[in-house]
Amino acid sequence: MNRNKKKLRETRIKRILLYNAILISLIFLVSITGYTSLSDIPVSTIKKPHKKTTREFCDAVNHRFQRFSWFKITCNPDRWEIFDYTSMGNPLFYQEFGFNNPDTSRPVNLMLCGVHGDEPIGIYQCFHMVREILFDNPELLTHFRLVIAPIVNPDGFFANTRYNANGIDPNRNLPTKDWDRSAYKNWGKYKKNPRKYPGKKSGSETESNFQTFLINKYRPDKIISLHAPLGFLDFDGPGDRKHHNLVRVEHRAKFLGLNIEANTNKFLKLVDFPFFPGSLGNYAGNERKIPTYTIEFATNDPFKGHEYWSKMRFAIIKALSFVVYDGKEKNVS
Repeated sequence: MNRNKKKLRETRIKRILLYNAILISLIFLVSITGYTSLSDIPVSTIKKPHKKTTREFCDAVNHRFQRFSWFKITCNPDRWEIFDYTSMGNPLFYQEFGFNNPDTSRPVNLMLCGVHGDEPIGIYQCFHMVREILFDNPELLTHFRLVIAPIVNPDGFFANTRYNANGIDPNRNLPTKDWDRSAYKNWGKYKKNPRKYPGKKSGSETESNFQTFLINKYRPDKIISLHAPLGFLDFDGPGDRKHHNLVRVEHRAKFLGLNIEANTNKFLKLVDFPFFPGSLGNYAGNERKIPTYTIEFATNDPFKGHEYWSKMRFAIIKALSFVVYDGKEKNVS
């Protein structure tokens, strides 16, 4: 017993000495380079994370899917286009479906999932939508075109955090016109909740740039973004917060929100939720008049993934097929 205690004590002493040596080395590095703190050391001197291949990334994603008992979906490394990499080296990927068809009358849709890493329930819906149009019902693409970004915030997904690896909320960092004026003021209203930190500068995050890239590249007719756990459907876009003198496209955009509500048997009730500086609803719906529908599931519980897909499938497919801008009125933004 005494011998074991002695070995344990020696192990602890070695660990303390090792930690002290590392700390002294860092302090020495700061002193000889002239920087006042460790945070002042240039990023170029810090070893950057390895950029994961799509296979490495999908292997990690599939392992997490198995933990959630998501056996009906899978991340296929050969299926995706890469926009860029996160600060942790995870690829930001997306795929377009139905764009090789010469018929351009079908509406263009953008579907965003996993913007907040601790809301995996939406990620299941995006991956199952891929399965739906590739394997189960490929004829759906005769009715719409679709771009899917299934994990917008992979660093947060693996860490189970709302924010990314830099501690910034990708849904408060988009470069909206009111960001400089209102982002920090609005954050203060929420007692500077670290989960909703907007960052020091709008558009500073790769995950934010990813969303704006997809919007600017594809100019979607509508956007569906999946979140949790507020338990409602929010609409931002033409006609939002307007109740009189609606033009035709405003009527159609608001009608689609009611249609989604009805097609889920009011599983999701349409509400008039405010948009925030740096949010998708503000950037796309308010400023660019792109009808943006935020689906807020009632729980983050990943084990409800397939149950929620069963409830939402019909409503999502009908929404993707719905034409808001039908040629009689056009979004010129």
